[in-house]
Amino acid sequence: MSEGKRVYRSDLRQEQARRTRVQVLDAATRCFVERGYAATTMREIAAAAGVSVPTVFAQGGKAALLLACVDRALVGSDEDRPVRELGPFAELLTAADRPARLAALHRLASESAAGTLEMQDVFAAAAAADPEVAAPYAAYERRRRADVTLLVRAFADDLRADLDLESAVDVVWSVLSPQTQSRLIRGCGWPPQRYADWLPGAVERLLLR
Repeated sequence: MSEGKRVYRSDLRQEQARRTRVQVLDAATRCFVERGYAATTMREIAAAAGVSVPTVFAQGGKAALLLACVDRALVGSDEDRPVRELGPFAELLTAADRPARLAALHRLASESAAGTLEMQDVFAAAAAADPEVAAPYAAYERRRRADVTLLVRAFADDLRADLDLESAVDVVWSVLSPQTQSRLIRGCGWPPQRYADWLPGAVERLLLR
């Protein structure tokens, strides 16, 4: 077999594997949101995805699938890369000035506010009930704070004189949290876009001089 044919077949296998993973994650997301993490079985995910149970297990155990679904919701794509390297977050970190950073923050909130709350709820509930999920959830929260720290550092030259970096991170970590989003969107009836429109101004008023 020629080298070209081997590469072609390898590419086909990789593409098929990618499509299968997308099918499984789509199905797992639906099942977790509709039934909850504890009530969802791997057999149900397989049936919803139209694949075999071993194919689902090949993507990882149930806890690994949940974490992959959460990451996918946050990133907004199937790319296996951190949030900080993609889209508006990456744009914010490299923006040239304060208005550009605030505009990127607005885009970030617009993309995340509507699409992540359900999976965040599933993740938090699963972590509270299942020790196997508790550790990944704690790691996720640490990663979220690290990402927020990067975000705040992007505004470091504009921070109020009475705020140190950690205090500023505390504020942004809170206003960007799923809990705050949920209270405003679900509890207060805000449309997701209203939250996204509010956030940059809130950050500016709370943190910047």
